[in-house]
Amino acid sequence: MTTAPAADPYVVLRQQLTITRNPLLVVASGLAWRSAAYAFVSIVIGGAALLIGLVGVIFLPWIAYATTAIERRRVVMLGLPSLVAVPGSRPGWRETFAGRGEASMGVWALTAVFGLINLMPILGLAVGLFAGVAGIQASFARNFQPLGLVLSVGWLAFMVVFSLYVSWVLAAGQAYLEHSLLLPYSALTRQVDQLTSSRSELVDVFEGERRRIERDLHDGAQQHLVVSTMRLGEAVYWLDAEDSEAARAAVLGAQSAVEDALVALRNTIRGIHPQVLTDRGLVAAVDELAGRQPLPTRFECHGTPVPLPPQTESAAYYVISEALTNVSKHSGATQAWVALTFTGAEVRIDLTDDGRGGARWVPGHGISGLAERTQTAGGIFVLNSPEGGPTRISVTLPYDRSHETRAR
Repeated sequence: MTTAPAADPYVVLRQQLTITRNPLLVVASGLAWRSAAYAFVSIVIGGAALLIGLVGVIFLPWIAYATTAIERRRVVMLGLPSLVAVPGSRPGWRETFAGRGEASMGVWALTAVFGLINLMPILGLAVGLFAGVAGIQASFARNFQPLGLVLSVGWLAFMVVFSLYVSWVLAAGQAYLEHSLLLPYSALTRQVDQLTSSRSELVDVFEGERRRIERDLHDGAQQHLVVSTMRLGEAVYWLDAEDSEAARAAVLGAQSAVEDALVALRNTIRGIHPQVLTDRGLVAAVDELAGRQPLPTRFECHGTPVPLPPQTESAAYYVISEALTNVSKHSGATQAWVALTFTGAEVRIDLTDDGRGGARWVPGHGISGLAERTQTAGGIFVLNSPEGGPTRISVTLPYDRSHETRAR
């Protein structure tokens, strides 16, 4: 299966800022008029940012912070989505000059420069528009001059179209440069980076699961099948030797080995997807899982259990299963508690043990695998494991209430 490559955000930006090349249609273009408004507001904001920054230079990080916050949101004037900042960014000298997060010296300087750049052509355009209006008025003063009226109207139309194109060039240029500075530190970009990293770690988790299944088949069912083959070979030998008792014992041994192979296969299949989860649902499956743990595990269910989407149900089960496996292997605990709580449109899993604590998030192992399974189902994973314990894991998985309705 192949997936379509993600679109380049700058290519998308250029497409969103493309304006008609037909001068007869530019007056009807919403983007053209939004660009004119954007360019005019840039003069006000840029001039204010420059003046306040020069007067209050010791407060420049806070001025840059405010300017950057405004520019992140002002792109909606061009019909673009707001560049929401990564949560937690604060103004500071280091962040300001490094251009990270919400306090960017580059954005402040760019805003001030475009405030000055926009001012000069707009003043020229204002003079040109004033001249066109004055020409129309002069055509009606004293003696009516049709030629003068036509020329003045034509000049005024030309200046309107020209001013819209100039405004679009200035607005699109400023928006593109600010995207170049702010997009790498925006929340959406951070989410894409996290998703890319999550997908890579998830592939590692699935590869580890594949190796586990392969190992279980090799060390379990395959070994028993090899023994059964050897036993059947012995049975053939003893039949040729006309020793019926020895042949019977060999056949019984082969039968026992095949039964052991079936048990091993059932255990492997149950590790892939337990039948009780399909037949009786999550609550019964977790209850059965808690009952066969090597250490005492108490299970509780709160709220009214509802049918869950298969992906959510499977993610919840395997998060609990893998978490309990980690508890048994690494925590040194003597007891564990699992609670399922059904609230509204989500199910919450709380798992606690009385072990030594100190569990850490290591990419590709243990806790990381639990978090990846949770994120795959659109959930939230929280770990609290101080040194000395106890370790608490909380997982919240949303589910679609329409699935519950269909299941009924």
